[in-house]
Amino acid sequence: MRTNTLSRPKRARIISALAVSLGLAGASLALSAPAQAHTAYSCTVEPLKPIFSHFNSSGVKVLDYRITASCSGSRSLYIQQERWESDGWPNPDDYLGTSYFSKYLSAGTSTTIHNYRTLVDGEIGYEEVYQKIRFKVGSGGVWSGWTGWHTSSQLSISN
Repeated sequence: MRTNTLSRPKRARIISALAVSLGLAGASLALSAPAQAHTAYSCTVEPLKPIFSHFNSSGVKVLDYRITASCSGSRSLYIQQERWESDGWPNPDDYLGTSYFSKYLSAGTSTTIHNYRTLVDGEIGYEEVYQKIRFKVGSGGVWSGWTGWHTSSQLSISN
């Protein structure tokens, strides 16, 4: 009776192909994961999902684009925030504005930055808003370069 066994080299190729396939599947899942905090030069900065805050005196919704920041050592932070409204393909996302924040954090402290902005009425129905941030870290008069951009989760809210 003949048994159906694979040769050692063929078995190794199949196992390698399977490992690569699983790795690629894992990479695609990682790309679709929600925003996470980014750590650079002893500081962690995270763009949080925008939230509804209140109505202004004209009855327009006001959103809070929050950013959390903490540093394990005493550091200065310079943060650039861009606010966006997401549009489906083939339309590009709508740019809503840029803000800059300077913060000094003592060792082991954290802060939440609040940026209150009115909801832009750019389309019929819901607006899908998010923010992107990048930052520099300074210590003793020396500044790092900009980090890469980090994107928050989206808030879908009626206008």
